[in-house]
Amino acid sequence: MASPNMNMLTTKLIITNKTALLQKYGDSHQLILDDLNALQTYDNSRHLDAHIIFIDDTVQMQAYQATAVTDATDDAQNKKAIDDLYRFFSPGYILLVGAQDIIPFQRLKNLLPGDNDPDGNIPSDLPYACDTPYDTDPGKFISPTRVTGRLPDIPAMGDASYLHTLITNIIEAAPAQRSDYLPYFSISTFDWQDSTQNSLQNIFGNHTSMLLFPGDETMTGTNWTAAQLQAKTHFINCHGAIYNPAYYGQKATDFPLAIRSDILKDKIAHGTIVAAECCYGGQLFDPKKNSAKRISMANSYLLNHALAFVGSSNIAYGPPTGQGLADLLTQYFVINVLNGASTGRALLEARQRFLNEMGPTLDPYELKTAAQFYLLGDPSWQPVINDKDPSTTAAEQPFVNTVQNRRDNLEARGKMLDDFIAVPQPSDGSHATDPALHTAMHQLLDEKNFAKERDPKIFVNRKNSQAGKEDVSGSMPSVKFHVFSESATTGEIPLTKVIVVKEKNNQILGYREYVSR
Repeated sequence: MASPNMNMLTTKLIITNKTALLQKYGDSHQLILDDLNALQTYDNSRHLDAHIIFIDDTVQMQAYQATAVTDATDDAQNKKAIDDLYRFFSPGYILLVGAQDIIPFQRLKNLLPGDNDPDGNIPSDLPYACDTPYDTDPGKFISPTRVTGRLPDIPAMGDASYLHTLITNIIEAAPAQRSDYLPYFSISTFDWQDSTQNSLQNIFGNHTSMLLFPGDETMTGTNWTAAQLQAKTHFINCHGAIYNPAYYGQKATDFPLAIRSDILKDKIAHGTIVAAECCYGGQLFDPKKNSAKRISMANSYLLNHALAFVGSSNIAYGPPTGQGLADLLTQYFVINVLNGASTGRALLEARQRFLNEMGPTLDPYELKTAAQFYLLGDPSWQPVINDKDPSTTAAEQPFVNTVQNRRDNLEARGKMLDDFIAVPQPSDGSHATDPALHTAMHQLLDEKNFAKERDPKIFVNRKNSQAGKEDVSGSMPSVKFHVFSESATTGEIPLTKVIVVKEKNNQILGYREYVSR
């Protein structure tokens, strides 16, 4: 009988595009390749089987039975290339290296376009974490199975020292005890303090360190000290805005600056993890897109020694009080990190838990939330030492590949979600709203002080296997979501409030209130 492989290593793919790096950095792209080689050597010393893959290298990709990318900006080519590589390697970790001008975000359709949600699409890394082939429909990506993260550079800026710092941070990182991550830094808008308190209570068992904006009049958003920012876990529930290097508080119509990217310099502890609920909280942008030419909050956190950042690419939502949407996905991520997961597994498990708990019928805002949050950082990095993890004592258990067992379980769990969840699709409008239902919804809108413009967007829930099939007989009434929203803008900050009414067979099953973060 063949003896078991006593050296089964977990595979990690470090994926980038050499042509795109050369175009962006010129000769100094070689410095980035040197840094990637250093990262690979470091990973191999951690008992990872790390491979550097250039998805535009035809010879290398052919060796892996994969199709090379010929156009770095082509979402479909990049998605297929990563799917091909996944099939060949079955890696435990996928690390994409570069911002969207090196490896693009997958641009998914926004099901809520228009004045009330101006996002044209949803820049997303979720499809790279799913087996489903390329598509622009976010509803196709509800079964994440892969541990994926992105180590970004700065869009449109060819300074190789940025990625050098990020890779050096990873190589010099040391896992710490859980107790080192329990002190936290948390800022919230005054108006969302109830929601943030709930999140902090769920994560840490207390909310005593929460700071509100507006709150203490001595805090200007630019006078943070290193002592205030030294906690290794940051949880932020504030407003954000497009191409804006800051987050903002809120109390009624007052939106004070809460924190800005340039003031993080030399004030963040090495190994910090960050979860930001804000609109555009994780957006990567060319600094020239704002007047002061400041880098994004996400880019700044990573430059200043944070090692994992989970945030949203565009307008995110949550309830004004209580818990939902962005609150849940971000807190699940932090809870998983504190329990000893790698940052990539922490996000995969958070995505799966979020989809499972929101299911079996997702409303369009739940679907958008699942698509828009991504991990910036190395997905194989494990901030918190996990004493209960048998893989840490592999020498004593040579026949156990715990990481692979876990990946198999996560893959099975992810695939089950596809059968379990019905996704929202815009209704074709062929069914008139029942008069009694119409009256009941308008009474609700009156109570919630919604304006008179009340033409809802209606979504019907269907399983992916039944997509596009109408049940003409009407014998199987679908769950429908009636979405009412109204928007305003204060300065650059998008302000949207939403009521989503859940209905089946002309009976209201419940409603949810959301506001843009």
